[in-house]
Amino acid sequence: MQQRYRLKWESTLCLVVLLMVVLSACGNAASNNQTNDKTSTNNPSGQSKAVVMREYTDAAGNKISIPSNPKRVVTTQYLDAMLALGVKPAGAASHLLEGDYLKGKIDGVADIGNPTNVEKVLELQPDLIITTEYTTPEVKEQLEKIAPTVVVSFGDGDVFEQLRNVASVLGKEKEAEQWIASFNKKAEESRKKLAGKFKKDETVTIYMAYDKNVLRVYGARNVGHVIYRSLELNPPEYIRQKLAKDPRFNYVYDVISMEKLPELSGDRIIMLVYDEASKDGMLKQIEQSALWRNLPAVKNHKVYFIKADPWFTYSPLAVDQSLDEAVKMFSVDRSDQFN
Repeated sequence: MQQRYRLKWESTLCLVVLLMVVLSACGNAASNNQTNDKTSTNNPSGQSKAVVMREYTDAAGNKISIPSNPKRVVTTQYLDAMLALGVKPAGAASHLLEGDYLKGKIDGVADIGNPTNVEKVLELQPDLIITTEYTTPEVKEQLEKIAPTVVVSFGDGDVFEQLRNVASVLGKEKEAEQWIASFNKKAEESRKKLAGKFKKDETVTIYMAYDKNVLRVYGARNVGHVIYRSLELNPPEYIRQKLAKDPRFNYVYDVISMEKLPELSGDRIIMLVYDEASKDGMLKQIEQSALWRNLPAVKNHKVYFIKADPWFTYSPLAVDQSLDEAVKMFSVDRSDQFN
């Protein structure tokens, strides 16, 4: 009898032990599932710190695990957009740091060169890198070894879409929509300020003189975003037809010859002079030509000379400042001369 009770007790004990083992294994499995979206990093004090990660599909179609709340971001293009979203990057490309319109906003942002200095990026220890489709495969491969590297398209879509895409990487979608709404309201107010300054059918052509012998005519990106979209001024027929076939505003400019000036020039002309070399080169050629001097806009003193900073840059803060300058420029009866 005692033997029978002993066997029963031993069987029960075995079942209890087995059940505890199974429960323990399940608990470990559940714990592992909860940390699949986290990685461990060491902070400066040497303590391990969990970083929450999420999956993101970028413009190149790559599925990438990125930090949900990145702390040190490096960008090859989107410095301006990040600042508009309230995020200051740890590092940015050289050409992005040169604009006077960002003065006072970029203190502490490291220069990573242009083209990208991969060693400098490594020194910055970023937890996220935002680049464009124009980064070479060789550089992109090296950047991917440093930190998750996300491609945000620069050429496909307008400045608002770029801002929204950068915001989606940084988890700042709400801030992007607020910025865009604020800008659109400002554009509406700007149109009211200029009411009566333009005749109903008056047209505006945007040119850029570049280097020694390059002349461009612009669509609705860069300078054109403010002129044709924000202020809703009329482009010449050639540009109007281009924009009608370009709903995403991907058309930037055409390189043209001076012989095209009479055909493409509207009632008013905006001439962007890229730099001093352009002023002494292409602009000088244009101004010395009879074609230019005989244009109605030139004869009527309706030519507006502007500089590259901030007009040439296609990014949120640059467009915002360009809008301010456009209102001032068109508020006078004749153009301010380039100097």
